[in-house]
Parts: sequence; structure tokens; C-alpha cells
Amino acid sequence: KLIQPQGLDTGLEKIRECDWILEAVTEKLDLKRGLYEKILPHVKTGAIITSNTSGISLRVLADSLPAEVRRRFFITHFFNPPRYLQLCEVVALPEGDGTALAVLCDFIETVLGKGVVRAKDTPNFIANRIGVFGMMLALDLTKKFRFTVEDADAITGRPLGRPKSATYRTADLVGLDTLYFVAKNSYDILREDEARDLFKPPPVLESLIQRGSLGQKSGSGFYKKEGGEILSLDLETLEYRKQGKARFDGIKAARRYVDLKKKIHALVYSPDAAGEFAWELTASTLLYAARRIPEISDNIVDVDNAMKWGFGWDLGPFELWDAIGFEKSLLRMEAEGRAIPESVKALADNGLTAFYARADGKKTFADFAAHAYKALPQKPGVLLLEDRHAQGAEILRNWNASLVDLGDGVACLQFHSVLQAELHPIDAAVLDMLGQSLAFVQRHKFAGLVIGHQGTNFCAGANLDLILGLAKAKRFDTLGWVSKTFQDLGQKIKYAPFPIVAAPRGLTLGGGFEMSAPTARIVALAETYCGAVEVGVGLIPGAGGNLRVLENFQTVLPPEKSGPFPAVQKAFETIAFGKVSTSAEEAVDLGYFRKTDVIVLSPERHLAEAKAAVLKLAVNYAPPEAPKNLVLPGEGGYCAALSTIEGFLKLGKISEHDALIARKLARVLTGGEKANGVTPVDEQYVLDLEREAFLSLAGEPKSQERMAYMLKAGKPLRN
Repeated sequence: KLIQPQGLDTGLEKIRECDWILEAVTEKLDLKRGLYEKILPHVKTGAIITSNTSGISLRVLADSLPAEVRRRFFITHFFNPPRYLQLCEVVALPEGDGTALAVLCDFIETVLGKGVVRAKDTPNFIANRIGVFGMMLALDLTKKFRFTVEDADAITGRPLGRPKSATYRTADLVGLDTLYFVAKNSYDILREDEARDLFKPPPVLESLIQRGSLGQKSGSGFYKKEGGEILSLDLETLEYRKQGKARFDGIKAARRYVDLKKKIHALVYSPDAAGEFAWELTASTLLYAARRIPEISDNIVDVDNAMKWGFGWDLGPFELWDAIGFEKSLLRMEAEGRAIPESVKALADNGLTAFYARADGKKTFADFAAHAYKALPQKPGVLLLEDRHAQGAEILRNWNASLVDLGDGVACLQFHSVLQAELHPIDAAVLDMLGQSLAFVQRHKFAGLVIGHQGTNFCAGANLDLILGLAKAKRFDTLGWVSKTFQDLGQKIKYAPFPIVAAPRGLTLGGGFEMSAPTARIVALAETYCGAVEVGVGLIPGAGGNLRVLENFQTVLPPEKSGPFPAVQKAFETIAFGKVSTSAEEAVDLGYFRKTDVIVLSPERHLAEAKAAVLKLAVNYAPPEAPKNLVLPGEGGYCAALSTIEGFLKLGKISEHDALIARKLARVLTGGEKANGVTPVDEQYVLDLEREAFLSLAGEPKSQERMAYMLKAGKPLRN
């Protein structure tokens, strides 16, 4: 909405208004230089100019610029797609303006929410230098081990703390032509690199490109979708075939652990082929990364952050080295006759036993130049739960959640699921910790509470296995108690005498939404995917979700102006179709978040922003009053909803069971027997209707089939 497109031949004078001019044209030196020449007459004094190049040298780009402009000319390499990838590599010349550079980096971090790493002016900078080395090595090892594409991806994905797309699927997503270009660029320029030959694109890559198989954008690459099946490339024949199932003892060993570091350790030290592959890939990558300091970066922290933010690794190379054991791995590397960098030997000789350590609760990192630990710089506006735990700020703990003191009178309820660390499902342990946390914060007169953590996903819902188990055992009293307990806690959150702020991020589904919705304020990360998705497992929300969506829409569409049905209709559309927002902003449109809620772009600053929101609200805070205008349409609205449901059923758009779920949802949202479109009902009445419908559906065989299928296949069953 704020962008005003202009052409290169008209409108260039608008550049005079700009403090930062970002060039992102095709990676051709002559084209870039020609553009600079064209815009320079219109650049105001003091403006910053940057290039988004992924590989062209800053010195080469800047040589044609006047000296004064060159001082404020930098590279800002945003990783693609920039909406989802946090990394921005910033490169400056030695003679660059330090003040301008600091302003630029601060803006990129605090306003755009990116993770900035300072890279040196070397080919492919940091992330592509290490990342492409790793990808090319994986391609080479696949051939040596005579593995299939899917074998290699099974090892180099989640078991090693990398994205599920692993190696070959990632190559398809990036584009094989792009991978070829970056690798070839490295091969052509890095003539002194000890691994130069590895960057030479293999024949299989050249053959695929020649026939137009460029990956996902062309419909085929290392994988190809045919009908409903995804086929993989036979690396010998270059023909597509059905995928085989990768069965390795090393992967089985890794799956025994929830903790990522233990998972990786188990895999790389497994004696089977998968373990040998993982060890070879890991050891070679770690040694390569160590040799690149200080060539591409002066410190290990920027290298680790570059790989996490740019390539989606859970652990950077040096964090990974610690995970497999610095001393243990070094002994094996030496026994295998690998060349250990002198800088790494010096660390060991000086008594360092890991690349990262803690001193007085603060994180330190190994400084290659000093051969000693150095304090990790503390960024203003960044609050890390890891640091608070190390500083002894944990107040309460059970196996799935903790209460942590964030300082300044603010506590944080943190999820850390033992069994499903990436999804953080809500179970009795989480609810128990929530209850304890509310009581503790009130008893000790804290300013308020944050509900959040710093994992990828806030919460993917309630523990479905628990719900299904109770339903199949016909233990509906217990299931009803769980639902009622969660509902009651939601009401306690809403009417607490102190402000409670939720900090959702990533998947915020089902119970995760219901945990967030009643808070005084939601401070959501921009990439939050929120939804009441219970219909997908044959249920409706059972912990207040229906009430929250309904009340949010009533705020936007007050009954006194439009009647009670429009808000009910909007809530029904959101919940019945299990709509999931594609961003935090869309969550407002779907009725999950409110217009008063806050959206944050920076993952690093997310928790600190939530804490700040608590402190701001705490000044003269008073809990909201129970709504006196909760008017629902009753029988008339229910009949209108039934008409719509029957229409969908006749058209074959929904199944009989979908219709049953929709009818029960409609009854809750329209207010059952008490509602009449005029007289307000209270919240507890709606919650009771919700719980009754939830329990009824949990007992339905087809709902239980849906729950079982979701647990097994990870996707909804439409029965």
C-alpha cells in the first residue's frame, strides 16, 4: 500500500526523498554500474546506497563510484524469500562510514526484523560459502555411498537439525540453475580454496539443467510430481521412479531422542551407513567452516547465525560441533588423519572444551584470535529465555512447562514439551503449570505474565492422543474435566487482576489459539499461523475458542448496529472451515486476533516486546468487565445456519459427518435455547454449550477415526 512504482526513465527524481536506496537488479556487473550512474545525479547528500548482490564483490561494485558515495555504499544481501528467511548479510568497505553502517544495521534489525551478520567481501559471503559447500559435499557423498536421493534426504534433514527439505528437495526449491551458478562461481573464483574441486558442478546437475529440469519452478528436478505421487530421480539412469523407504539404524537411533543435540550425536556416531554418511558430511563441513575464520568472518557467532537464519539450520556449525562433542570429535578426526586447523588446535591446547560456554550465567564464545572465551555481545531489545534459565531465574517447572522470571516484575510461562518439542501440545502438565503460574504471579504481586517461548511454533493444539484415548475408553467425565479446566483457566486469564500477554509465533492452532485469545494483549510474531482447526479432527473448539472468535467479531460488528447474526456468521465461517491465517495480520481478519493486538517482525525481539507490553499495561491496570451485550440470535439464527449446511450437503461439498459437526457448532454460536436475539446471555452459558458439543463429538466413531488418522498421517481425514 505504501509502494509507488516508478520507471528507470521516469520518476528517478523521487530518489531524492530516499535515505536508503536498495539496488536489486540482475547479477550483471555492467547492468548494476549503469544503474548507479543513472541514479547518482538524484541521490541526496548522506543517503545510503546498497546492493542486494549474492556474490559480486563490493570492491568491484564500488570502484566506479565517487569516493564520497563509496563511503556510504554497502552490500545488504537479503536471503530469498526475504519474508520468511531472517538473514541479511551486510558487507562494508574498510573506508566505509561507520555511523551510516550502524544506522543501516539497526534499521534492518529493529524495523525490518532481520538478523544481521557482518560478512567480509569474499565470494558468496558467509552462508552460501558454507551452505553450498555442504550441499555439493552431500551430492558427492550420495554418489560415493551409492545412496538414492531419498536416502540422502532422510539423513540430511530433520535428523541433522536441518529443514525437512534436506539436500535434494532444497536444491529443487532453490532452482538447480541457481545452485549451478553459485557453485560454478565458487569454483571459478576460489582458486586457493582447499575444497575448490568440490564446487565443480557434477555431471548430473549439468544434465538436468540441459534438459530443462530446473527443480520446482519447471516441474521436475531431483524430484517430480506425477499425479498424486512424488517420484525421485535415479542418479544413474536419470529416470524418475517410485521412492524407496529409507531404513537406517542411525536414523532409528536418532529418533529415540527428543533433544536435538542428543539426536544428532546418536546419528553421527552410529556405525551404520547412515551414521558414516552423516559423520563424513558433518566433520568435513565443520572443518571447512573453521578454516574460513577469519577469511569470511572474524567470529564463529556470525557464521552460526548465518547458517541458522539463511539455511534454516537449527544449529550453526560450531553449535553443531559442541553437540557432537568438541573433544570426542577431535580425537576421531585426528585418528582418521584429517587436517585440523591450527586455530582449532590452539583452542584445545589452551584448555577450551567447547566453542560456547557460560560464565556467571552469561554466554561466551571461543575467540579464534585470542584462543580464549569472549563474552557474547548483548543486543539491546533482545531477551533470551536460555540466558534467564542460566542465571537461575526459573521459578517453577514440570516436564512440559516452566515459569521464569523475566525481570522487572514480569514472569513468563514457557512451554518445552518433552515428547513433541517442535509442536508444544497442551496437556495436563501445561494446564497445571498455567494454574500455578496465575496463582504465583498474583500471590507475589508481579506486574504481569507473558505466555510464550522462543521455539519455532507456539503450540499446535491440545494433546490429541490424550483426547482420543479418553474418548475411546469412554472416560467422558475425565475428558469433560480437562475441557472445563482449560475453559476455567481461560476465564482466569481474561479476568486476572494483572495483565497477561500472549506471544504466539509459528503454528498457533487449536488449544494454542485458545491459550492466547483471552489474554489482555497478543504480541504476535508476523509469521504466526493461527487457527481453530478442530473440525479437521471431528471436533469443535473445547476450551473457549468459539466464544473468543465470536466476541472478537462482535467487537467489529456490534449487535446493536447490525443485529447478532453477522458476527455469528463470520465466526461460523472461520471455525467450520478450520481457517488458518497465513500471517498474524490475517489472524485479525479471521477473528483470532484483535485490532488492538500487536505484530512484531523480529523473532529476536519478540519476547522483549511482549514483556514491554505487560509493563505498559500494568500501569493502572484493571481487568475487563464481563460483557453485558452478548446477544445471540437463537432459534432464528440456528435455522438460517441449518439451511446453509443442508445446501452444502446436497451439493456434495461436505459429508454427513461434516454436517453433524457444523450443526453442533451452529447451536453453540447461535446460543442454544436461551438466546433469542434480544436478551444477552453470559459467557459461562456459551462455554457450557461448547463443552457439551465437544464431548458429544468426541464420542462419535467418525470423529475418533479422524483423530486417529491425524495422529498417524498428519493430515485431516474427510469421512
